[in-house]
Amino acid sequence: MKLISTLFLALSVLAIAAPAPAADKPNDLFQQALVKERTQGNLPEAIKLYQRIVDKYASNHKVAAQALLQLAGCQSKLGDGQARKSLERLVRDFADQKDAVAAARARLKEMGGSGGAGGLVTRRLLADASGVNGILTADGKYISRIDRDTGEVVQFEVASGQTSRIPYKGQPWNADGWSEGAARYLQQQVFSHDGKQIAYESITKDRVPVLRIRNLDGSSLRTLYSGKSNLDSYPVPLDWSSDGASILALRLSNGAKELTLISTADGAVRVLKNTITPEWPLMRRAKLSPDGRFVAFSFIREGGIPHSDVFVMTADGRNEVAIAGHPAEDYVLRWAPDGGSLLFLSDRSGTWDIWTVRIAEGKQQGEPEVLKRDFGYDSELFGFAPDGSLYYTTATASGGLYIGEVDLETGKVLAPPALAATRYAGPAVGPRWSRDGRSLVYLSHPGPIGPGNNILTIRSVATGEERFLSPPLRSMAWPSWAPDGQSILTTGITVKNQSIFRIDAETSATTMLRDQGLAPQLCLDGRTLVFVWDDAVRKRSLDSGEESVVAKTDSERFDLSPDGREVVFQLEGAVKIAPLNGGEPRELFRGLAKTYDLRWTRDGHYITARSGTRIWRLPVQGGTPLKLDVSVPNMVDFVLSPDSRHFAFNLQEGAKSELWVMENFLPAVKTAAKK
Repeated sequence: MKLISTLFLALSVLAIAAPAPAADKPNDLFQQALVKERTQGNLPEAIKLYQRIVDKYASNHKVAAQALLQLAGCQSKLGDGQARKSLERLVRDFADQKDAVAAARARLKEMGGSGGAGGLVTRRLLADASGVNGILTADGKYISRIDRDTGEVVQFEVASGQTSRIPYKGQPWNADGWSEGAARYLQQQVFSHDGKQIAYESITKDRVPVLRIRNLDGSSLRTLYSGKSNLDSYPVPLDWSSDGASILALRLSNGAKELTLISTADGAVRVLKNTITPEWPLMRRAKLSPDGRFVAFSFIREGGIPHSDVFVMTADGRNEVAIAGHPAEDYVLRWAPDGGSLLFLSDRSGTWDIWTVRIAEGKQQGEPEVLKRDFGYDSELFGFAPDGSLYYTTATASGGLYIGEVDLETGKVLAPPALAATRYAGPAVGPRWSRDGRSLVYLSHPGPIGPGNNILTIRSVATGEERFLSPPLRSMAWPSWAPDGQSILTTGITVKNQSIFRIDAETSATTMLRDQGLAPQLCLDGRTLVFVWDDAVRKRSLDSGEESVVAKTDSERFDLSPDGREVVFQLEGAVKIAPLNGGEPRELFRGLAKTYDLRWTRDGHYITARSGTRIWRLPVQGGTPLKLDVSVPNMVDFVLSPDSRHFAFNLQEGAKSELWVMENFLPAVKTAAKK
């Protein structure tokens, strides 16, 4: 927790550290431990609390068993051999807790492994891997990437833990300009299997997307592929064939997304598969088999409940077959180095685990087997070393939901913001108060499109209890309350499109209100929808379907006045107010910042404008802005309660990452490596 003011820091630490009078109860201690583990990422302190529960409340079998299970998980993440003993005690002493015992037995089996003597082994190599990212080189020596600012290749040496750079000797590199060599808007890069070249995408000064290849030091630069103007046919490199002859790439072309093979000899393009699904980023996981004959990828399979499956097809785009099909979510990770099996991520057991399945001639052989439980959705694979060791990072989200009090007339803080206990670690995105001030809605566990991320959450302000809604949507953004408090509006994504939906706050029943649109809000009449689309604030009658433009804008961060008659928005650095039913906008102010997050107060007298860590109170009828004494690094989504006193904000501090290696689980790799 990194609060900018000393007062906030001191009081917030005291608020978290000081136990409440009734905190020394098993359930309360368990919740405290979860906050330490999941919200703060403080595993040593979480271990102490879990151990305290086990030592003091062993007679409460339900809580003690859960504490032992969590304790073992924390110990395992820290590489502590006590994890096995904790699981063995759970199985031995709490046999009546069947679910916890089953989970413990599964983890113990996993520790025993099936990959030869000693079984699977995981080792933590680096406790703070925040600066380590990229791709594991084919020789397993480095995790490498392009420095977007300099063009140099940054190399993290796995054996020594030291970072070095390959000096850049190519054409002038200016990441913020239009120099020939620069990787402007760099998204993804791939290295050739011999480790001598790198391919990456860029954009020319005429907004033409290109795919470029160069040596590691920047020499021998050439443009392999050029798209069309205005960013059409944008190529994203995904993998490089082992023979160096082709690059697997995702091409974004005319609204379609195409999985392609691009020849490194002449830039010729072969389209393997295309889709128009909003979930096209799943295709970025696609990988070529080591022999270059097959492509594995993830794709949404339609049905009663849409879900992602793993597929394999031949490298000519034919003979597509599903692999390890299951109603759960499955995402392809990597081919094993010998090409004899596929690793994929799945939540079919209730947690995000790594599974493996044997593949022969592009087809599944036998049933899939779990390889590593509780791997986590946000963990990232770097690749296989020649001996079959798999390098990866784990991520523990930081930040969270904070609630405090402020005097809006003076701008002084009355109660410093304190971290609210939440079920999921990390930020609570887009908080909005209900009109009665009794509830907050936000998105828990933010992340990419797919289940388990961006969970629509309703929180009781009085008790802190959270309820999780489960609408049939693949992802959501910009939640807001309907005026009656009975439903929530959101931009949602289905398999086929992005639309505006109304979601029942009790049943999760979902109704589509409009195809496409951002940041939806509903007027007091319950029949007029206001939203942003195509650079304008718009309104739509839900009865007639008639639409009109309210005002032009260059941001989706607008707000509807409490009486539903006006909107506040921004355009070219100016904050303006416009009547909803027609009329010229009037400028409220400009010059304090370039962009703002705007929110109307419930009494309609003021607007709060946040830019970064600064927040101003703006009189609606004009006057001098007042800067509030609420300034917290990494703060976003500042919102006032209807009482104009309590406030909530979302703190986004990134994630704590650790570098790990998984060893001794692919015996076939060792055999192949000796040949």
